[in-house]
Amino acid sequence: MARKTTRKPTKRKVPRPAPRRLATRRAATPAQPARHAATRRVISAGKRTAPGVPLSPAVAIGNILFVSGTTPFAADGTIARGDFAAQMHQVMANIKTVLAAGGSSLEKIAKVNVILTRISDFFTMNDIYKQYFKEGNYPARTTIEAPLAHPDFLLEIECVAAI
Repeated sequence: MARKTTRKPTKRKVPRPAPRRLATRRAATPAQPARHAATRRVISAGKRTAPGVPLSPAVAIGNILFVSGTTPFAADGTIARGDFAAQMHQVMANIKTVLAAGGSSLEKIAKVNVILTRISDFFTMNDIYKQYFKEGNYPARTTIEAPLAHPDFLLEIECVAAI
């Protein structure tokens, strides 16, 4: 008869977790500015805003220029009352001036927002608008109808352009 042997079960060695270290507190350090933080510049182009209106005609951040809503006032403060075409051309001239002061141009505009007080001026606006851009190279655009701050304004245009 064969002899039976009994084996003692072997203990498996289970790896022990590393001892926990107590977290040490770091001294608070001031936040470091981003390495390539974009600088912010206010662009005025000699354009005056209405007294008490807290805005800049344009602000450049990095290589992007944000042009505020541009109105149809001429440099001497006059406005072509009731003449949509004249106001549209004046707004575009004002935008060109601000863009140039910010180091940009109409060709570098990426996005335009047009606000009309009368949606019936939409087709006239399109006819004039396309004169300022190369065929097929138009910026993205939104056009809405809304009342504006000055009763003689028939439109206002804002845009974003590359510098």
